[in-house]
Amino acid sequence: MPRRVSPALLSLPALSALVLALSACGELSSSNVSPSLVPPSTLQPVFTPTPLGLSTFALTLEQARQSGLAVPSNRIVLLLQEQGSDLVAQLPASEVERWLARTPTWPGVEGIDLSINLGSYRQTANAPLRPGQPATFTFTDPPAGEAELRAVAYRGSTTLAQGKGSLTLSARSGSADSSSRRLSLLVLSEVEVPLLHAGAGVPAPGQPLLLSGENLERVESVLFASAANPERILRGEIRSRSRNSLTVMPPASLSGTVWVAVADAEGQGLGTWIDEWPTPTPTPTAASGWRVETLLDGRTAAAAKPEGSSSDNEGEAGISLQQIGGIAADPEGFFYLADPAQHRIFRLSPEGELEVWAGSGKAGHRDGVAEQAQFHSPQGLLWDPKGGLWVADSGNHCLRYISRQRRVSTFAGTCSAGHRDGERDEAQFREPFGLALGLDGSLYVADRANRRIRRITPTGKVTTAAGTGQPGSADGPADQAQLLEPTALAVDKAGNLWIADRHLLRRLSADGHLTTLSQAEAGYRDGPLAEARFQTLAGLAFDSAGVLWLADQDNRRIRRLQPSGQVSTLAGGDEPGWQDGPVVSARFQRPGSLLALPDGSLVVVDAGLPGLRRLSRVVPQPATPVSGGSP
Repeated sequence: MPRRVSPALLSLPALSALVLALSACGELSSSNVSPSLVPPSTLQPVFTPTPLGLSTFALTLEQARQSGLAVPSNRIVLLLQEQGSDLVAQLPASEVERWLARTPTWPGVEGIDLSINLGSYRQTANAPLRPGQPATFTFTDPPAGEAELRAVAYRGSTTLAQGKGSLTLSARSGSADSSSRRLSLLVLSEVEVPLLHAGAGVPAPGQPLLLSGENLERVESVLFASAANPERILRGEIRSRSRNSLTVMPPASLSGTVWVAVADAEGQGLGTWIDEWPTPTPTPTAASGWRVETLLDGRTAAAAKPEGSSSDNEGEAGISLQQIGGIAADPEGFFYLADPAQHRIFRLSPEGELEVWAGSGKAGHRDGVAEQAQFHSPQGLLWDPKGGLWVADSGNHCLRYISRQRRVSTFAGTCSAGHRDGERDEAQFREPFGLALGLDGSLYVADRANRRIRRITPTGKVTTAAGTGQPGSADGPADQAQLLEPTALAVDKAGNLWIADRHLLRRLSADGHLTTLSQAEAGYRDGPLAEARFQTLAGLAFDSAGVLWLADQDNRRIRRLQPSGQVSTLAGGDEPGWQDGPVVSARFQRPGSLLALPDGSLVVVDAGLPGLRRLSRVVPQPATPVSGGSP
């Protein structure tokens, strides 16, 4: 079994090193520091290739290295500063760059949560990672004593690395002068993971896998990787577990030699297993009548400014898309695209011509003529049936409106972050995101950072439709229910509001009751909605038949909920990509906002490049009649 050694306690006044096991999920981590300097800590399980003829009962770190595994270094060095009664930890810009860097086996960290737990003192400091900038964590007035330090590195809703350690906090001086301490978080590993045994029979695609071993009641994660693509880590779904057995539903698309590893909640390896996986045989489905095509490739498309316009970027011959957030369409077939990176709104004609529709390209807040107006990270878009475009100006914390005459005005909000209901020009929002139009003409707003759903009535009153502002997933009456991070919205024919709340699909009924409809755990599973799992819901759209389309971004799939309550996957797969064609082979990078068109097709914002994709049914060609000749 793995050997676990607790890090030694340290005092901040002493310039000592703290060992924190920050273990990339499914990967081995090491440091170039001599093991004699710092005691080793346990790492997550090894799933890497190893000779199948291995006669030993354990897969060790050295065996993993001999089998060709590249063992990366996961090391954080923090500079600690005492600023009055606060403790401030800073990750230098050079370390930020290293954690942000993407490799074939590492997607790059988006942010790090650092927390201190000491008695009743619990505080978590979050720092998003930005190129060229240090990341700062501030802890308010921590008490003296022996504390537990935890760290989680993540991208989106996916935890990439995590670990914990101990340290002794000294009494705060409370003076204005700051003193610096250096805290090193290092990862060293010595791992021995027992081999597991599988039940009789050949693994079958779509069937549960029974594994046997020891201490399996502690298993919290099951990781899969195939020899064909060992860098791609997939998670299995635990169905049941006991001391000596584990039943798990493997992910789809496994074939060839497959490695499986299991670990507990803290990343301690509990077992590994290797076997040959049969190649799945595709079966014809209703999805075979759909195809994916590219409408707009943001890598090559260049947008022209409208003829006769003048802007702060005078002299640009063409402007390419950098990101695509929200999407909307008008009755004439024009698409409107929000580019939060360029602080602009683009328009795409039915003929495929892209132009800048509004925004000077500089972040700010300015109303007026479209080419001089300023936005700040616009996201959700919604076409006004009366003619015009609503814009969720997320960075400005307000809603904007672009008329048919291309005049920009502030529709709702003071453009100062906060939460306040009332008249449109007095209300406050915090990072508004998705938009949807109610049956009575009310505008619904996913007030993302406020963790609320807001409603703007046709008379201009802003109210809170759901959410207390506290993060959570509690259902119930709208004024008592909690939301995690609402983004995409859609309204059904009965007037119910459907909400994408991270991995949860939720519904706010017309009578004001919020209900979670999908499984509480993130993952990937089709079937009845109550049993379905999603990873990150980034787009929702109802079509004319009452089908709810869902963009499951981190699962890289387009899924749909039938009126009967069944969830199915129409397109996408485990591997990211930009591949058109029949949906059984089509691939997406990062599907986001959705738009259901009157002809029954679906437009998908693929944020990976970025660009637009369209799913549409294949119209069967009529059979050519064969002449039988004259009698």
